[in-house]
Amino acid sequence: MPLDDDGTNMNCKLICVIAVFPLAAGTAWSTTITVSLGTQHFTDGQIVGTGTYNTAAAGQPAPFNGLIGSDIFGPNFSALWQFDYALPASQTITAATLVLGMYDVDASAGTMPAVGFALNSSVDLTAAIDGTFTHHGAGKNAEYDVYTLSLPSSAFTTLQTGHAAFGLGLEGPGLGVLGLTPFNGAGLDFSTLNIVTSTAVAVPEPSLAWLTGLAIFAIGMVRIRSGGFRVISRLWLLTKVVRPITTLFCNSRKSGIRPCQVC
Repeated sequence: MPLDDDGTNMNCKLICVIAVFPLAAGTAWSTTITVSLGTQHFTDGQIVGTGTYNTAAAGQPAPFNGLIGSDIFGPNFSALWQFDYALPASQTITAATLVLGMYDVDASAGTMPAVGFALNSSVDLTAAIDGTFTHHGAGKNAEYDVYTLSLPSSAFTTLQTGHAAFGLGLEGPGLGVLGLTPFNGAGLDFSTLNIVTSTAVAVPEPSLAWLTGLAIFAIGMVRIRSGGFRVISRLWLLTKVVRPITTLFCNSRKSGIRPCQVC
């Protein structure tokens, strides 16, 4: 049995409680905004005849209403479209993706098909969309494909305005039934913009008095067989030691943003 200073038998069980509190960061609340133009009429990788595609797309708003350009006679595909949306107040964009359902891009013709792709005329996405076209696979003549492009963080500032205007142009060669063609006509069936926003909720800093009280409470959770008065007396002495330390800490923070509450 452990002995106290005067030989009193004492058996105690101390329960230590450790609490960690965030001081600056908090829970992040996120929202996903999805806006779409046009309608998906076919599945990814499906081979579709030109007449079938034009019939399905007819009646949609331009440029989603049919084939644009011609692989043989030109011109090359070129299209502009714009999304308008509202972002939640006080939230910032943390991620964004653009989905394109396109017909006959001819990505397997051997060259990068995009001659230009931009967001709000300020963010150049040409290399990004070319990589998406070529890495998607296939890209055969008369093929319908669904492409997903993760927009870079450099696009978030302009997306924050609530307006996203995209301009895409393709160039030859294209693919025809007899091989390569001088131009690259294509169809834009639909486009979807997904934007993820978030807000960090600040967690208030716990006061020093509260933390000190928690520490004393934790130490006070002691089960005693004997010598109870002596242990309580020592807890009281502990508070006499902790108090000057907390007071000194408070005085050192007098000029800070958050004055201490135990001084």
